[in-house]
Amino acid sequence: MAIDTRQVQETVMLSGPQRYEYFIRRVAQTGTVWSLYRNGWALAKKEDGNLVFPLWPDREFATICADYEWTGYEPQSFSLDELVDELLPQLEQDGIATGVFYTPGARDVMPSAGLLLRDLDDELKAQRNP
Repeated sequence: MAIDTRQVQETVMLSGPQRYEYFIRRVAQTGTVWSLYRNGWALAKKEDGNLVFPLWPDREFATICADYEWTGYEPQSFSLDELVDELLPQLEQDGIATGVFYTPGARDVMPSAGLLLRDLDDELKAQRNP
């Protein structure tokens, strides 16, 4: 389910909290999550030096950041089930935050893996029981 250029531009301009909400809804709908990969997953650092694992709801958004900040990395998808069942618990255990829906120059949504897991679970329940 590709998104058009206008939708990409409009979504990138949303505030951090609005992008986070978009991410939760979109990932719950599509069942797919995107990150960047090149001989290992892309990571960022918070100002305090702690690691952050960046995530995007669609390939197009990951591509923008690959072109801007992670040259040589390619968008790679994985399933929502993998995120929920494997990755988020591992990130929580390792103390690595999630970077939800970075945009070039904006890194303002970095929930703990546990919080992201709870928010995704709440959205999945809401979508199953409208």
